[in-house]
Amino acid sequence: MSKFKTLLLAYHGGNNHAISLAARQFSENVTQRTNGQITIATVQNSALGSIPQLLRLVIDGSADMALLPYERLGLYAPKFGCVCMPFVFDDHAHADRVLDAEFDAWARPSLTPLGVTLLGGWEWGFRQLSNSRRPILRPEDIQDLKIRLPPVPPFRSMVVALGGIPVMVEFSQLVRAIRRGLIDGQENPVSVIHSLGLQFDQKYLSLLNYIYGLLGHVVNSACFAGLTDEQKIILKEESLKAAELARQFARSHEAEQLDEFARQGMQIDRPDVAPFKALMKPVYAELGEIYGAENVRSFLAMVERQRQTTERLAT
Repeated sequence: MSKFKTLLLAYHGGNNHAISLAARQFSENVTQRTNGQITIATVQNSALGSIPQLLRLVIDGSADMALLPYERLGLYAPKFGCVCMPFVFDDHAHADRVLDAEFDAWARPSLTPLGVTLLGGWEWGFRQLSNSRRPILRPEDIQDLKIRLPPVPPFRSMVVALGGIPVMVEFSQLVRAIRRGLIDGQENPVSVIHSLGLQFDQKYLSLLNYIYGLLGHVVNSACFAGLTDEQKIILKEESLKAAELARQFARSHEAEQLDEFARQGMQIDRPDVAPFKALMKPVYAELGEIYGAENVRSFLAMVERQRQTTERLAT
């Protein structure tokens, strides 16, 4: 058997997005540190299919690795879906404290039955709401707006609770749906809006920080088991380094991206999120039925524990 391997990493993201920069760093560093014994071939966007198809490709070994949103992993491993409950995180520091340690140890083993191994979580970011019709300052402003959403439960449940009309469209079709007038709005982090150039099609942006998104860097377990111990360590370490790059790049560039939006004519609003959050109780109950009531209780308990820790550190 040849000691040289090429591993396929599939993901969705624009060329200038933090995730793409991180993927390139991961690829280059793994090749360098393994002295060329492992080469990472990256495949972007729809070349291998939709996001759900990417997970299936990793499970059956057609792709070695993929970057998949936690909410998509949650369709197979429900603990991961809990991360996308609306308005659970106060800010980046709070999300980091929950997800980097306690959540990771709690949820990671639930991927084992799928035949995939989690190397790390790469930041997608806090999701914001944009649209082409009107400012969204209060929950009632969402009434009757057609909002594009990923086809997973937390997003649909929230928009329905606020009176909007959910339109389930895969990420690869988002820009086309907007430009053909099939939807009024969409929700994604600022970095994604910037990467896709949606500020030219969406007049209004409301910064709600309503769901925090991570991409799970998963590898087929059989593929991973076939690597040497040293190679496994390198992949894990470089995935963590890439995750840190994605996090720091996305966060450090958000302010300048928002300034750019404003210069280009986009109206940016920062509504009080309390009235939106107050309407989420039935959403939490519905997600408890989908992801498991005990999973939701355990997740919300760790969120509250880390909220108290974050508050203590801030005083």
